[in-house]
Amino acid sequence: MGTAFQIQDDILNLVGEESKYGKEIGGDIMEGKRTLMLIYLMSHCNKKELALIRDFLAIPIAERSLETAAALFEMMKKYDSLNYARNIAKFMAGAALKEFYTIFSRLPDTRDKAFIESIILYMINRDY
Repeated sequence: MGTAFQIQDDILNLVGEESKYGKEIGGDIMEGKRTLMLIYLMSHCNKKELALIRDFLAIPIAERSLETAAALFEMMKKYDSLNYARNIAKFMAGAALKEFYTIFSRLPDTRDKAFIESIILYMINRDY
């Protein structure tokens, strides 16, 4: 569940509404955070694009350009990195839900049990 949350957080950093998300949109690219989308992109892009990414990550944050960060984001869209990450996040949340039902199905229904289940279901559809 924690992995699903983090992946979804990384996605929202790129495409979320800043007013809902509460953080700067695109900041993870500028900071050079090694997100699942970036890792996926680096393993699927061509050599020229990979060189651009590596060069961007090799320079200090203060020297990174917004234009290059925007180009990296466009590459993520080109290679479908965001959808890949969404699918992995949903898979991980689904795995957490399966484990929840496996472990807690024999226990009586309580408010606490329902709360834990609702957290997992929230993770599947989280948009902020």
